[in-house]
Amino acid sequence: MPIRNHFPIFHKLKQAAYTYVWTDKCERLLPKHYKERCLNFMMKDPEAVHWIPDPRKYEYNKDGLLQKVQNHPILVKYPVQCNQGLWGGEGVVQCFTKPITGRRNRDDNMCRMPKFYAPVLTERKLYSEILDKWFEIPCTNRAMDLIDDAFGLDYYVLQTHERHLNSKLAMDLRRKMLITLATESQRTNLTLVRQKILKRYEKFMIPLEEAEWVGLSIREALEKAEQEEESRRDTTPLKYLLADKYRQEYKEFKLQGPKPMEKKLTPSISLKDFGRAVKDYIKIQDVFYAATNQSGVREARRPTNLGSERHGDQPIWGPRGTATNQSGVRESHS
Repeated sequence: MPIRNHFPIFHKLKQAAYTYVWTDKCERLLPKHYKERCLNFMMKDPEAVHWIPDPRKYEYNKDGLLQKVQNHPILVKYPVQCNQGLWGGEGVVQCFTKPITGRRNRDDNMCRMPKFYAPVLTERKLYSEILDKWFEIPCTNRAMDLIDDAFGLDYYVLQTHERHLNSKLAMDLRRKMLITLATESQRTNLTLVRQKILKRYEKFMIPLEEAEWVGLSIREALEKAEQEEESRRDTTPLKYLLADKYRQEYKEFKLQGPKPMEKKLTPSISLKDFGRAVKDYIKIQDVFYAATNQSGVREARRPTNLGSERHGDQPIWGPRGTATNQSGVRESHS
């Protein structure tokens, strides 16, 4: 079920520097461990940074009546710059103030003025043992205190919950650290220093297939899932298949050499000569028919229509050796 069905409208007090909301397509493509991590992030309550919650459930008011303690967190806004550094859960707090002039009546009647309280950022150079690199990151004083309490940047990034980190940069560092631990755990030619570091952080190691998905946004995770699905399909375009076939045929042609040309059967007489021969044959037949009619020899003739002007009164041969002229009288020949 998509996360938007779990949380139709996120409460404004649970807002973070980034959110995980996906559609039905993402629900079908994204892996299960990634979606569980996203749900865990969205359901986790933020850490109380700008206010101190009261652990009591009930208290007595000034009149001696028992009433319920109301713990309302302060509304905090997280700008885009929050994802580019380590703020330690801090954000921008908006409030209203009244200017103080020293006159009570005048101060009560003056309008409230909006005011924003933003954390103080300083560029800090931090070292990562796992990645073996120095990073220059904008941090707050609270984030530096948390890094000192965790005994280093690696421990702070790996063991702190994603909801308390509340930074895309921190999650990118966590993904790189986990991938490095997963890949180096499969190697055998590690130095002694790297072996000690690997043993020190072995409790944070997860499989490489899961480490590659840690800290990815919904868009990045969807692109990665689509690429993996296309690779599983293994569909090669037809133009590449035809190109490979052509290369293979060309290699075979170069190895075997050109094949001998087959002789084509050509006709012994051309169409022009054949037409001339047909015309000559027709002329010979006409001469032969004319000669047989004058000599009275009984021979086969070409069929002609009755009453043709070409033959005039000449007899036309009929069935059983009889001849018929144009007048319709039959004649016999010896």
